[in-house]
Order: sequence, then structure tokens, then C-alpha cells
Amino acid sequence: MNKKTKSIIEWVIGAMIVVAIAYGTPIALSKVLGTEYPVASITSSSMWPALKKGDIVFIKNVEKSELEVGDVIVYRNEKGFTVHRITELNDKTLRTKGDANNISDRPIKYDKVVGRVVEWNGKPLRIPYFGKISMLISEIGN
Repeated sequence: MNKKTKSIIEWVIGAMIVVAIAYGTPIALSKVLGTEYPVASITSSSMWPALKKGDIVFIKNVEKSELEVGDVIVYRNEKGFTVHRITELNDKTLRTKGDANNISDRPIKYDKVVGRVVEWNGKPLRIPYFGKISMLISEIGN
């Protein structure tokens, strides 16, 4: 096998590995974390200083009975998803607020909750800057 053919084969194998990781990681995370949406990128500064714009967070499925005031959750809204902290729990709804915001969000129903942000040592587990990649892809797509 000549050098050029070997180089092409190595490149193809490398590309296949990258595709397998890019495709397989979200699937594996979905199974492990029990949610259809296992990761989210932080697209605003509303949760500063706990979460910063451009962070990636992991989302774990959570039952209504497991939610507590102070939990950082992800919920669906008409524009997409919001990542905010629970400030109040009621029978049919809950309220959230971004840590950097002055006012609470409107009450939301429990069926809008996607999951709770995974914590490490009592703080949201985040990967800084990786969310900027998905934000850039979203901007290109629009």
C-alpha cells in the first residue's frame, strides 16, 4: 500500500470515529441521564455567576416529587428552553428566576420541565465555552 492510499484510509477512519463520537455521545447521555435533551448550552447571562453564557450543562430527568426550591432546571417555553433556578413550588405550577434577573418568571406547569441540571459538589456541572459552538451553529442556520 502506498503512502497516499494509507493516508486516505487513516483520514477516513479518523472521520468515522469523529462522526461516531458526535452522534453516539448524545445518545449515550440520553440513556444515562434519562432525558431526551441531555445537554443544553447557556445562551444568556441570566444565570450569572453560577452559569455563564457559552457554558454547556448536563440535564438529568427528574420527577415532580424530587424538585426542590433552589434546583436549577431546564424547561420548555414558546422560544425553546430556559435554564433557571426554582424559587417556588405549588401543586400545579412552579416559579423560576435567573440568578442575575430582578424578577421571577411566570409560573410554569410541571409538564414543561425537561430536567434538572446535574450538579457537582453542590454547583451546576458546566463545561465552559463549549456552548459557543452550538450557539455559532444556530446563528449560521438562521
